[in-house]
Amino acid sequence: MGGVQTGRPFVVGGRRIAFALFALAWVWLVNPAPAQADRDAAATSIQVGVLAYAGKDEALGRWQPTADYLSERNPGYRFVIKPLFLSELRNAFVEGRLDFVLTQSLQYAELSRLDSIWPLATLVVEANGQPLEQLGAVIFTRQGTGFAELDDLVGARVAGTSPNALGGWLLGMQALENAGLDVEHEITPIFTGLPLEAVVDAVLDGRAHAGVVRSSFFQSYLEAYPDSRLVPVGDAAREGFPYPSNTPLVPEWPFAATRHAPDGLAAGVARQLIAMPADAPAAEQARIAGWRPPLDYSIVERLRDKWLPDPISPASLLRHFWHYFVLVLAVLLALFAWQARRATKRLGAEKRRLRRAFSGLHTGAVLTDASGTILLTNRAVEGFARADLDGELFGRPFCEVFNLQTEGLSPQCSFSDLVETVETQETCSVDGMIERDKQRFDVNLKLSRIEAEGGTQLLVSMLDVTDLRSANALLSYRANHDRLTGVLNREAMEEFLSQAMPGRAPRNEPVHASCLVWTDLDEFRLLNEIGSRELGDRILASLASHFSLELPSDAVLARMGVDEFAIWMPLASRDTCALVAREVLEIIHAFRLPDEHEHLRLKASVGVTRIDSDDLLASRRLEDAERACQSAQRLGGDRVVQFSGEDTEMLEREQQIQRYNALRAAIAEDRLNLAAQHIVPVKAGIPMLHEMLLRVTDADGRLRFPSEYIEIAEKHHAMGEIDRWVIRHSCRWLARQPPDRGTVSINLSAHSVQDPEMLEFIRHELGEWNVDPARVVFEITETAAIVNLDQAERLIGAMRRIGCRFALDDFGGGFLSFEYLRRLNPDIIKIDGRLVEDLSHDPVAAVIVSAIVQVSRVMGAQTVAEWVETDDQYRQVTEMGVDYIQGFLLHRPTPLDNGGAEPSRGHAGPDLV
Repeated sequence: MGGVQTGRPFVVGGRRIAFALFALAWVWLVNPAPAQADRDAAATSIQVGVLAYAGKDEALGRWQPTADYLSERNPGYRFVIKPLFLSELRNAFVEGRLDFVLTQSLQYAELSRLDSIWPLATLVVEANGQPLEQLGAVIFTRQGTGFAELDDLVGARVAGTSPNALGGWLLGMQALENAGLDVEHEITPIFTGLPLEAVVDAVLDGRAHAGVVRSSFFQSYLEAYPDSRLVPVGDAAREGFPYPSNTPLVPEWPFAATRHAPDGLAAGVARQLIAMPADAPAAEQARIAGWRPPLDYSIVERLRDKWLPDPISPASLLRHFWHYFVLVLAVLLALFAWQARRATKRLGAEKRRLRRAFSGLHTGAVLTDASGTILLTNRAVEGFARADLDGELFGRPFCEVFNLQTEGLSPQCSFSDLVETVETQETCSVDGMIERDKQRFDVNLKLSRIEAEGGTQLLVSMLDVTDLRSANALLSYRANHDRLTGVLNREAMEEFLSQAMPGRAPRNEPVHASCLVWTDLDEFRLLNEIGSRELGDRILASLASHFSLELPSDAVLARMGVDEFAIWMPLASRDTCALVAREVLEIIHAFRLPDEHEHLRLKASVGVTRIDSDDLLASRRLEDAERACQSAQRLGGDRVVQFSGEDTEMLEREQQIQRYNALRAAIAEDRLNLAAQHIVPVKAGIPMLHEMLLRVTDADGRLRFPSEYIEIAEKHHAMGEIDRWVIRHSCRWLARQPPDRGTVSINLSAHSVQDPEMLEFIRHELGEWNVDPARVVFEITETAAIVNLDQAERLIGAMRRIGCRFALDDFGGGFLSFEYLRRLNPDIIKIDGRLVEDLSHDPVAAVIVSAIVQVSRVMGAQTVAEWVETDDQYRQVTEMGVDYIQGFLLHRPTPLDNGGAEPSRGHAGPDLV
């Protein structure tokens, strides 16, 4: 008892001491010593570029402990891992952003051609219980194919991942060449892409007689699938190498230094890597057995030079064929000299011909020297010369011969003014007037400067444009004025606004405001029908005259449409635009015809908007005034509405028109595109489906989703044309695909379901492209089916007789009952994606999806779960027994131009090739 009582204070005190020590340790961990933090901040950052073949997060987690290991052994330096993909690593190396590089052997050989780089250590991997610093490949085939040795592969199809894969192709090609084969002509390559399982599948499927993969992968595959009956071609045992290999061996990845590494640091890093124990945490995290002194990578460089030669460049062509270039250059110089002699002879003959042609011109022409002395004239110029001359013009001054007055120049003829007009350019045009015998002629002068042997010359051609200018004045008036009323037309009004409102107020002057009024006569069409068109024209002409009398003198009036007028008026400080518009409406109310129709009373819808003198878009205010007028019409007419910019109905209508025009332009210019999304089977042995999805490229080249166009296309009956485009291009794409690429699924709109000619179009396209109908599934939504159920049943039955299948899209999210489902009897039922989204939080959605799957199974239909985007959704729908999965979790839509059917997301591990 006494011992227990004596020890209790000690225990309590020990606990307090332990708690205090723990708190101090925690504070030290959370807030390290300032000196250590300062040392970390002052350390020089060393950039280590690492090839991220299996993803950047994986590469960072794998090699960061190695960087920490080097940072601890090199005070003052902090090593940072930069995970990069192939092209990113190459660019970073070329731009000098890396001090060290850890990448595959083949890319190391490529980088050594671009800049200074040298290996410090070679990576060692763990292979069957022993360290291995080299890699090899194996050329394999199926048992019983008769390929006993490598030279038996003459004429065979050999599969590899890609033409630039070191372990998946290049080592195999070198082994075949060493065996005496002409690789370029005696084998047929088949490139499957990654993963390496694709090469094995090509051999097992019979698409290739043999394949090339890394030796380590081949042995792992045989251990996982001992019944695959895959064997190496020839002897594949190599002393000291634990894997089957019948190709040359090359070094594993090098840890290399670039010329940007600090002086003296590279040697220390090499020693520290080689000294790293195999059980060090950095080596275990990197999943390697350690590092060894660097091997000789020249064999990799030779393989690269041989099988991946550099592209032909202008410098290489010049280096090998310079003597041919010299010969061609000499021939060209001789040809130019011969052409120069011919040109000199032709020039003399051309001068003689021009002199004869000069005299035959119908336009008056005068050639003078720089001082204005006439050197040459033609007969047509005599009609412009002064009458008191005796007809001989040669040698006279130009201004003595012609009584010329030009616009913007001297009041009387001054030849120096004419010379100045063409000093800055070779040819110019000047309008002027010539007086002869008290008659005046409007003339247009074409002045051309000519550099001749004796100095500068001036060619002046004269054209009588008196009648032309009168005609142009009349045409200009008619172009700017309305024929019926004599007021300005719409184009002239827009031009007036753009000039009268320059878009900015002069400095130190107040901003002036004006009003723009738009009037539209109410029920004017009824007046034309009750009376006659002649009466309507009289009303418009008289109203225009009435406006001219009643409106202020500074107002501008224009006729904008049949019965529409626009009026611009300056705004007095005491008035508002609404008051001005009401005055205009009162002027219309006061209008009377001075005859038997004086009882007529006009009403109008009036819209008005304000324009400031600094308005940058003054001409656009016509549209604002017109919108306000249309709003007045919608409100019943005979009223004034001022534009407020909040007419959402009008804006929405304009946006719909813009979208429809953009869609029509995309169809006309063939800017529609197709993308394919995989519909992946849950169980093996079921063929994959590819749903064809429409994309639209806008005028700026950006890819748009069709949802913003679908509503307007349905409203304007354009969906049938779009569906036909999709069917045609889908059949064309499917015709180019092998049968094992699966089936395409094409959506049909409600318009196409009701189109009586759609079935014949489908028959024609299937026959045109020789497509097996069994490879085509047509999707119809619940809404499209319920709009016309009888027509949908007839179309589905006819498509089944052709051989196509039918899928009911978005089932469970609309109004279609199971009774309709029984009548339609689809081959595939696609469960609405909104139900799949709600599975995790809505038990009712789970019951509905389960019921759809059960009913479909009884009907013999397959089911597709749409919008699967999470692993939890994937697990739930597979447990419910769906047959297919569709969603971003497995595959995102891919444009057909990019292949359109690349592999979906798989679960294979990373590959070092």
